[in-house]
Amino acid sequence: MTAAAGQAGFAGERYHRIARDEGLGPALTELSGVLLPGRLPLGPHGHGVVSRETLLKAESAWYAGREGPLRPGGPEVLRTERLPGGEVVMVRQEVPADAEHGPGGHGPGWHMGLLWIRLGLSEALRERVVDHLTGRTTGDVPLIRQQLVKSAVADALVDQLEVRAVLMDAAPGELSPAILQDMQRQLTAADRSQVKLLGAAGYLADGPGQTAYVSELVAETYAAAGRAEDPQVSRTGAAGGRCW
Repeated sequence: MTAAAGQAGFAGERYHRIARDEGLGPALTELSGVLLPGRLPLGPHGHGVVSRETLLKAESAWYAGREGPLRPGGPEVLRTERLPGGEVVMVRQEVPADAEHGPGGHGPGWHMGLLWIRLGLSEALRERVVDHLTGRTTGDVPLIRQQLVKSAVADALVDQLEVRAVLMDAAPGELSPAILQDMQRQLTAADRSQVKLLGAAGYLADGPGQTAYVSELVAETYAAAGRAEDPQVSRTGAAGGRCW
């Protein structure tokens, strides 16, 4: 393992802080710059969610734990999202059908870094939710004091703390693809429940729910695929997602 990959676990809290305080784009830029400088990270099916900066600086692609060429003219740009901190771009290019999509090279650090980033975004969302609910009242009582609302916020907090505890106690490569996917699903469930607490505000195109939605796309795009002989890990990913 290279020095950059080995540092990923220790740098996780930095990616987390950037995501929480600055946004998804800056955090993805930092993670890509540390682990994959000059490369465009793609998931098992050729999809990528990257910052504009990473896309413009990419000289090659990275998928299945190894480097490969970018297609002539660059990847297909599917969509651009303007989020707090800067633009995030969804891209796609074909990857070899016989690529062995298993954790290798910088893969373990990449997948752990993404979890740290999503955790930071989820915690920032929780702060927005608490502020929102504190400022809304029903019968002169802030919504945040209602039992069901408090329970929903507490459930999200527990999910976040559980993910943090696992990440703090592991180094890149120590967690199986199945565990990584379980934690991604845990964060997705927490984010969905938090967005519901925002009511209509959670579904605005420029609202906090949109960042949670793109965060979920990140998880789908870079789903940690197991080796072909691993029967417990699905090889489906972004190609089966609801958007692409």
